[in-house]
Amino acid sequence: MALFQWSTEQLEEACKLALLRKPYLDRGLFIGELYDDEKFWVRLQPFLLQCGYTLRPRYQPDWTPSWFKLSSLEPAIYNVYNFEDALPLARSKLMDATRQHDGAKVVMKIVDTSAEEIQIIQHLTSPELLRDPRNRTVPLLDVLHLPDNNSQALIGLEFMHEHNVSHRDASYFNLMMDASKVVPRGFHYFHETTHDGLNREFEWLQRWSVKPVQYYFIDFDISHRYLTSKDVKEMSRLGQDKSVPEYLRPGPYDPFKADVYQLGNTLLKAIKPDGTDIQKYNPKGLESLLALGEAMTSSIPEDRPSPAAALQSLDKIDRKLLERRIWKPTESWRDRLMIRFNRMNPII
Repeated sequence: MALFQWSTEQLEEACKLALLRKPYLDRGLFIGELYDDEKFWVRLQPFLLQCGYTLRPRYQPDWTPSWFKLSSLEPAIYNVYNFEDALPLARSKLMDATRQHDGAKVVMKIVDTSAEEIQIIQHLTSPELLRDPRNRTVPLLDVLHLPDNNSQALIGLEFMHEHNVSHRDASYFNLMMDASKVVPRGFHYFHETTHDGLNREFEWLQRWSVKPVQYYFIDFDISHRYLTSKDVKEMSRLGQDKSVPEYLRPGPYDPFKADVYQLGNTLLKAIKPDGTDIQKYNPKGLESLLALGEAMTSSIPEDRPSPAAALQSLDKIDRKLLERRIWKPTESWRDRLMIRFNRMNPII
């Protein structure tokens, strides 16, 4: 089918005619704009697709309104809601989808992991309780942990360990952010706060506004794949972080536990970069992660949580705390106002 290129003026004129028929019609919807709540689901679409769920055409990243593809806008003027992809979300936290493996229609819900909703419904839909004919709890098909800045490194480490791979250098300089959404115009490899390496004019978006931003582990030059992840012992002491307690003691050590320490220490350095009292000189907004970082850096390797256990601890932290903006202690209240409301660029 040919795609007709309707100009902005043509769409606006058609929208005026449609409004004469339906005064309550939303202009943005008619001209193909998504609501802010919908944009969240569009950004999430690739992740959900990987998990086996397909969203409606409206929420595909490359969506073009189906009425744009017609040779005439008359059908849309008559009633744009006759087009399925004109139907928006009923509620911002709910989304309909199709399960790929069997075509089943499902409903997804965004829930706060700090509440007990997931644990309660998992309990009520356990095999034992489902055998009770009085149980009228709606079936729970799946629980998907959304990728976010806080959990991606742990998820990646859990994945590697499940496949018997120890990174052996899971530290700061080996965690990389995909900046393609944060800096759409790209940045220069040498002068990373410029687009071309010369011009200091730099355009960027806040990570939170384009979430989820992807994070990756890099540099596997000293990584090792073992036959198993159980009772593994290693002698070499490599990597950026020389403070791993096992490195300071003679004898073999568990490289998987060392990975946990390295990642936990990276987290602690983000919370307390100068190692001082967290209340005085360090970034504000990361305090809720302190206990997790300390557990991951226990001097006793056996006491450190596995990546899976660390993820469970992270899920118990109030998401409202994790969503707070992180501030440098040196930023004055005036700078904070300029950054928050006037879009001042704190990088430059």
